[in-house]
Amino acid sequence: MSKKNVKRFGLLLTVCFIFTILLTGCGGGGTEQGSEAGKEKVLVIGYDRDAEILDTIKTAWYSDALIYIHDRLVSRDYDFGYQPGLAEKWDTSEDGLTWRFYLVKNAKFHNGDPVTAEDVKWTFDTILDPDTGSPFRGDLAAIDRVEIVDEHTVDIILKYPFPNLLFVISNTAGGIHPANAYETYGDDYGTKVVIGSGPYKLVEWIQGDKIVLEKNEEYDWNPDWMEHQGAPLIDKLVFRTVPDENTRMMEVEVGGIHLLRDVPTTYVDKFEENDDLIVHRGPSTRLGYLAYATDKEPFNNVLVRRAINHAINRDEIVEYVLRGIGGPAYGYLPPLLKDEYLEETEDLAYRYDPEKAKELLEEAGYPNGFKAVLSSDNSTLNSRMAEVYQNMLKEVGIDTEIRLYDSASYTGMLREGKQELFVREYSWPNADILDWFLLSDQFPYPNHSRWVDEKTDELIKSAAQSPTWEERAKGYKEVQRYLIDQAVWCPVYIPEKIMVARKEVLNFKFHPWMLMFQDGFDIAVE
Repeated sequence: MSKKNVKRFGLLLTVCFIFTILLTGCGGGGTEQGSEAGKEKVLVIGYDRDAEILDTIKTAWYSDALIYIHDRLVSRDYDFGYQPGLAEKWDTSEDGLTWRFYLVKNAKFHNGDPVTAEDVKWTFDTILDPDTGSPFRGDLAAIDRVEIVDEHTVDIILKYPFPNLLFVISNTAGGIHPANAYETYGDDYGTKVVIGSGPYKLVEWIQGDKIVLEKNEEYDWNPDWMEHQGAPLIDKLVFRTVPDENTRMMEVEVGGIHLLRDVPTTYVDKFEENDDLIVHRGPSTRLGYLAYATDKEPFNNVLVRRAINHAINRDEIVEYVLRGIGGPAYGYLPPLLKDEYLEETEDLAYRYDPEKAKELLEEAGYPNGFKAVLSSDNSTLNSRMAEVYQNMLKEVGIDTEIRLYDSASYTGMLREGKQELFVREYSWPNADILDWFLLSDQFPYPNHSRWVDEKTDELIKSAAQSPTWEERAKGYKEVQRYLIDQAVWCPVYIPEKIMVARKEVLNFKFHPWMLMFQDGFDIAVE
C-alpha cells in the first residue's frame, strides 16, 4: 500500500471512530440507554432480609417490592390519610355493612389486561378461602362476601360494622391480582411471575441476592394526591439483600446502595458528616416498651407494674441510648396515629419517680424488691436497652439477670411462655395492634404479655366493631385509658424513622409508611 493510500486509510479510520463516538453519545440502543442522561436510571435500596415469596396473598413477610408491583383499592397520602387508589371513590351503606368501590376505568395489569371488578373479587375470595392458607385471611374476617355490581363496581359485604376496612385493604397484602392468576401461571406465580397493575413490573428475583423491577411505561392512573402523574422517572428499582448491618452501612457510603430505609441511630452522626449522603428523619409508627408476664408473680400485681413504670427514666433513655433521635412513650400507641391516639396520654402516664416506685413495691408486699430474669434479643439496640433497664430497676430494688437470644430463639422462648421481664418494640400504623398483642384469644402468642382480661376484650371488640371510624377511634381511646391505668406494659420510647440517601437521589419525599418512588423520585446519572 502506498504512503498516499496509508494516509487515506488512516483518515477513514479516524472519521469512523469519531462517528461511532457520536452515535454512542446520542443513545444508540442497549439496556443502558434511553433516559435523559443517556443511561438507564437505576435506584438500589438495601435490606437486611429477602422476600419469602413475591405473592401478597400467601406471604407472611411483605417485601417492599410488592408495594410497587401491585396497586390497592385505597392508597395513603403523606399525612397517612386514606385516598383513592384503584378505586376512584367509595361509599358506605347506613348500617355500615356494605362498602361499594368504584374502580378507575383506565388501569391495566402488567400483562395488558384491564383491571375489573372480577379481579378484585377473585383476589379477596382467594384470600378468604381457607384452602389458600393466606396469613392475611384473619384481617379480612369481617368480610362476608364480595359481589360484582358491574365491570368497574364491586361491593364488599361485611358480617358486622368494620370501619377499619380502609386500613386493611390499603395494606401491602391488599394488592389486587388478575383473576385466576394461580391457574394461569401455576407454580411460577410469586417466584418467576408476579402480575400487578403497579408502577413497576418484576424483571427477576435472585433469591438471597436481589429483586429487580422495571418501570411500567403505561402507568397513568396515579392517585390525584401525588404530585407526579404518569410513569415513574426511575427506570429500575433494585432491592438488594445485605444481611450484615455494617456492610449495608458501608455500601451506602461507597455508592453500592443508594438508599437505606432503617438506619440505626449510631450511624446518624457519621452519615450527617458525609457530603455524599443526606439523612432524612421523620415521625414513625414504632414504639419500644418493657414488658412482663402479667400472669406470673409478682407481675400479676398492678402495684408492681405501676412501680416498674415509675422506675424507668424515659428522657434519659431517649437522650443517651437513642442519641436524642426520638421521644419518650407514655402510652400504647405512637402520636403519629392522630385519630386513634389518646390526647391526654402524657397527663395520665407514669413519670420517672424512683421513690414512688419503692413505695408501690412496699405496698405490694415487696419492701426489699425482688429478683427476675430480663430477656432480650441480641440486637445492638435491644441488648443495650436491657442493660439500661437493668440499672434503673436496680435503683428501686429489682435485681435482674439479663438473658440474650438470637431472634429465632427469642420468639421461641416467648411462644413457650418462659418470659418474666422482656424487651420489645413494635412498628404498626393502626390501633388494631392492641388487638394483636392484648386480646385473650391471642394468648399465649402473640399476646406475649400474657394479659388475659375480660374488660380489655370487651373494650377492644366494642371499638373494633363500631359503626363509624370516629366511634372506633373513640373506643380505642377508652382502651388506652384502661391499659395505662392497669400498667399492662411499660411504654418507653418512640424512635424517629431515619433514612439515608445518596445525594444523587433526587426529589426525595418522606412518607411515614413507604416511599412512593412513582411520585417523582429521580436519580442523577453520570
